[in-house]
Amino acid sequence: MDPSHNAWASSTEQSQTLPDLQAVLAANYHAKTPTPSAPANKYEAIIEKLTREIESLKSNTNKGTSTSCSQPAKGKKAASTSKAKTTQTRGQRATSAPPVFLSKTPTKARKPPQETAVVKPKPSPKRHPEQMQTADFPPRFTPTKTALFVHIKILWGLLKQDSVPKPPELSTLEEFYKRFRRAEQIEDAVKSGSTNYVRQHEIQCFQNVQRGQVKCGNSIIHLGSRFVTYAQGLMSRLGLRVWCPNLNEDSSSLYNSAHRIAALTTFTELASTPAYAYLNIDPEMAQDMSLLIPAYNHFVHYLQLDKYKKELKEKGKVAQEANNKKISKNRERLRDERRDFAILNKFPQRYREILEPITAHSDDEFVEGKGIYKIKTLPYRSKNANRFFRCLDSVMKDAAGQNPLAKMSCRRTRRLPKKPEMSNFKLAPKGLPIDFYSPKWYHKLLPVQQQSIPNRNALAFLPNAKESLLPKAERHPDEKLADSTFTKKYWEVLAEPYGLVGPGSSAEEESASEDGDSDEEGEGIDLTQPSPDASEDEFLEEGDTGSLYSDEEDSDFIASDDEEEEVEGGGSDDEEDDEYDEAQDNIVMKTIPEGEEEW
Repeated sequence: MDPSHNAWASSTEQSQTLPDLQAVLAANYHAKTPTPSAPANKYEAIIEKLTREIESLKSNTNKGTSTSCSQPAKGKKAASTSKAKTTQTRGQRATSAPPVFLSKTPTKARKPPQETAVVKPKPSPKRHPEQMQTADFPPRFTPTKTALFVHIKILWGLLKQDSVPKPPELSTLEEFYKRFRRAEQIEDAVKSGSTNYVRQHEIQCFQNVQRGQVKCGNSIIHLGSRFVTYAQGLMSRLGLRVWCPNLNEDSSSLYNSAHRIAALTTFTELASTPAYAYLNIDPEMAQDMSLLIPAYNHFVHYLQLDKYKKELKEKGKVAQEANNKKISKNRERLRDERRDFAILNKFPQRYREILEPITAHSDDEFVEGKGIYKIKTLPYRSKNANRFFRCLDSVMKDAAGQNPLAKMSCRRTRRLPKKPEMSNFKLAPKGLPIDFYSPKWYHKLLPVQQQSIPNRNALAFLPNAKESLLPKAERHPDEKLADSTFTKKYWEVLAEPYGLVGPGSSAEEESASEDGDSDEEGEGIDLTQPSPDASEDEFLEEGDTGSLYSDEEDSDFIASDDEEEEVEGGGSDDEEDDEYDEAQDNIVMKTIPEGEEEW
């Protein structure tokens, strides 16, 4: 039996004969013309039924086949896609960088781009709560601020630069806190003026005031007798025998508040008088409490508190710092006077370079009762350099005496002691010509320091510096030589004590180290024997060196005029060096203020 006529045949058997059966049925179907009535024969119904079954089977067969074939196609497509992607990645890698397994060093995976980090500013050093800076105040307030500081010093009794504040007595604190418990009580005591807790003659403030005047530093301030009486009355109403803030307490404590009220109240009263007129204070700012209170707290509870703590930690520390600061100011003033004099009188350039560093000048100490300044000996300065500086002092003295407009009162008399006194300053200037430094001091340096501190390729002074800076008619001709020519001419003479000449410099260096040229001031003098300059005065005359710089060792390298030979091709400096002895009149040297407070 034909499977196509079997309705219960399997789908496989039917699918095998479907094309033939479908063609036969289609041909028969189209050959006959169907009528809307019942079928013409008995086979038409069967054929129609079979046709419907075949169409149903065909649709089911196609659906199953498409489903089974679509799944492998998707997998194949995915595989091909991944393969294509892999191949593309390898191609890109080959054009940019070698594969990972061929790289010698492992490559780090790229990190995803991060957001730009905001750079936070570094925190400034922590400031004291009461510390103020110059930018915190308007520029016009500076003179008023200085006057306020002076006023506080007068109240406190800190009239010297090395004065240190002291803590109040315990009995004073107990007495004050028994009378005042609230800030309102202090304000009422200031305003009312009815109660005086302390008798006015017991007030210890303004004890240094004489006839209404007080000396603070180098200035004399005219306070006036009326102001002194007013200030003592205010202190009496506050129950304060002495104006002495407690630096161990906060600035806002009741005791310190009373002192602040007393200081600012008396300052505003005194600012309306000519007492501080020499400081050019601003009358309006002298009444502005928004500026005065921070300035007061800065000076008392920051600057003076710092001094107080230093003194507690190391006794005498403040006095030592004040003395060093004073000496530095004096050396700076001396440097300015000498340098300006050399510029105005057109000294050779090598002399000006010697005078430029502050550390090239000695630290002079004031001698009480004599009104002079004692010249101290610098350990690193050569004896020949000391001769030059004494000649310079003598020339400056003579020039000031011939100038009627010179301020003789401001000029300091500096004299050399017969018994030398060494300076405490050991730091030498750098970069000066080699003959500025003492040979003995030079040979004690480390090799690196011998290379870095002096200029070992230049000279500055004549073999005998006493012949320097003479009048024009007596002037040494070699002072007009150019620096390079001067160095070339005297190198073998002046550089020999430093071991810088010839192949045997090591032996010469050792010999020079032993002899030392005795280049410190006064070195080589037998102090056990009577001094040839013995007299009642222990100081030499100004500009005089006595026999301190006339040791026998100097004769080894001081050439006579007969031995000096002119160097061919020796040039000279510009014309300004040829006229250095022509002094100018009306020379006004700069002054350096002392005792200024730093912010």
